[in-house]
Amino acid sequence: MADVIPFRAVRPSRDKAHLVATRSYISYSHEQMAEKLENNPFSFLQIIHPPAANELDGVEKFEKVREEYRDFCQRGILKKEENPAFYVYEQRYGDHIFTGIISGIAVEDYQSGHIKKHEHTLPEREKMFKNYLKTTGINAEPVLLTYTKKDKIEELLEKIKGSRPEYEFSTTDEHTHTLWVIDDQGDIKTIQQEFSDVDSVYIADGHHRSASSSLLADDLGSDQKKPSDYFMAYLISDQQMEIRAFHRLVSSLNGQTIDEFLTKIKQSFEVEYLGENRYQPHRLHEFGMYINRDWYRLTPHQKDIDLEHPVEQLDCQILSSLILNPILGVEDEKTDKRVKFMGDLEGLEGLEENVNNGSYDVGFAVYPVTVEQLKNVADNNMIMPPKSTWVEPKLRSGLTIYDILEF
Repeated sequence: MADVIPFRAVRPSRDKAHLVATRSYISYSHEQMAEKLENNPFSFLQIIHPPAANELDGVEKFEKVREEYRDFCQRGILKKEENPAFYVYEQRYGDHIFTGIISGIAVEDYQSGHIKKHEHTLPEREKMFKNYLKTTGINAEPVLLTYTKKDKIEELLEKIKGSRPEYEFSTTDEHTHTLWVIDDQGDIKTIQQEFSDVDSVYIADGHHRSASSSLLADDLGSDQKKPSDYFMAYLISDQQMEIRAFHRLVSSLNGQTIDEFLTKIKQSFEVEYLGENRYQPHRLHEFGMYINRDWYRLTPHQKDIDLEHPVEQLDCQILSSLILNPILGVEDEKTDKRVKFMGDLEGLEGLEENVNNGSYDVGFAVYPVTVEQLKNVADNNMIMPPKSTWVEPKLRSGLTIYDILEF
């Protein structure tokens, strides 16, 4: 079962929501961050990255974050919900529509394995995030969790979306953000009952945030229920979430000529020359390769891939096992400086540009991991290769804040 709870979110007043909400702070360049801090006094970045904390580190910096958060609350920019509620959050851009529920979810579900993971976490980062949560007392960016679609939840979401939203605004990236408050006791009961029947939910984005919340709950252990026994999550059905690919670029052919490189690839792949015709893979187990201003379609020989193994069947792993490691000598994609990961939002044009300008020798376009593949890896307690998934939606920080210090 999934133990989800409504909570009294601390959130922006209706007229300030579009000014407060931000992307994840790590997505801003230094210049973008400076511009936001200078020109928008209401940005949530003023709380989590205050200029006055630039020279501080560790707990001192986190204490400054807490101070700025309290200031926003005292000035009425952020206000606490009167009654516990769930929140429906929808994000739209182009033809893409993502709708899910913001809730609290039990740390116990994570510790017992009902919340399933597919990534390694770094103990140092877990501890750092735990100290951040403990000092600031706020959880402001939901962990993205996915679950097998349930019709009754979908019906309730559609009903809620027919009512007046609390927030609706657009951002400069042409995304529309809409939020509804669910405080009706009947609707709250329905949501909790439906999720109590869900055997497993899967972390799509937020492994370190989940792990640090678990550490904090243990740190603050007590026999009585407390806010730190839960963390904030965005629950979205597996039919709503999207996974995009990370393409790969490599800056060396490992001492080989292009002809030698192609000859080795042909031992494990059918290789089709496409010339200037860009190739975006249309199905699993196909790759586009760009080298020397030419495109190729690569299809691995069936005898060389293991389609039964949850990890070995992933296209990013096939690429690593058959080309990056044995032919290009890449032993660890995370640490090899010759390797660059490129989200497919930059398109094949970005891949071409990186090769044409001489920064990289070869680029590989990869088909995205499916949600079912992600779940299969997690169900088997396995770990995905690095940079396997670019998950959407990317959530805004500061729209709803879970106050760890009090319910």
